[in-house]
Amino acid sequence: MKNRFSQVPVLTYHKIDSRREWGLNTVLPRRFREQMEFLRQRGFRPLTFRELTSSELSEKPVIITFDDAYESVYQQAFPILQEYGFPAVIFVIVRYVGTWNTWDANLGGLRFRHVSANQIRELAQAGWEIGSHTLTHRALTYLPEKEVDREVRESRRQLQEITGQEVLTLAYPFGLQNAAVRERTRTAGYRWACQNLWGEYRPDNPFTIRRIPVYRTDSLAAFRRKLQPGLPHRVEMSKLRLISWWAHLTPLYQHLFQP
Repeated sequence: MKNRFSQVPVLTYHKIDSRREWGLNTVLPRRFREQMEFLRQRGFRPLTFRELTSSELSEKPVIITFDDAYESVYQQAFPILQEYGFPAVIFVIVRYVGTWNTWDANLGGLRFRHVSANQIRELAQAGWEIGSHTLTHRALTYLPEKEVDREVRESRRQLQEITGQEVLTLAYPFGLQNAAVRERTRTAGYRWACQNLWGEYRPDNPFTIRRIPVYRTDSLAAFRRKLQPGLPHRVEMSKLRLISWWAHLTPLYQHLFQP
């Protein structure tokens, strides 16, 4: 099993929504459909993390993930993925299930609702993997060790109560992690954990899985380069690292303006 997860590109989405906002994390539904059609035409075979241990890898595997578990994912992305027969992984902020995203620094004053418990259960029954995005989406590297334990353990327990399924995967809020956070994630019972483009990455470590963000500004050509090996992929990843630096401003917002 060594390195098996490192062979699979992992895409990261957030909101699939027609509303415009200042941030880059909202992908239009029509653009999302174009990207899924591209995956189908190019022979990609989406799977979940859970399937990494239970099935043979196809020639072109890919994992589609959604951070924060916005309701727009259920309303917009879910029907499209059902149409294509693609499973996905959704990472839930447990304390915000069914409520508004007051944890986030929303430029322009827009608010977005998170999925409800019933919607989570429906996604799980449809073959989606339900993962944890912690209790409150606070940066784990900023918290005392006891708080880290509570964030990863209690979120896992509550999600398992909602779905009746074992929760095996966690996405670190803001992709921030270190050795202590990884160890607490492992001992809490997770098998995999995902970051983004920043932070320590080890190809043979299932708790430093690196993901590829998909942004509102991505053309179909840019989306293709994200999945293309060699120089085009490396150039695209370098560009994405420069773009994604602003994501570290939200932890600062939380520290200054939220208890």
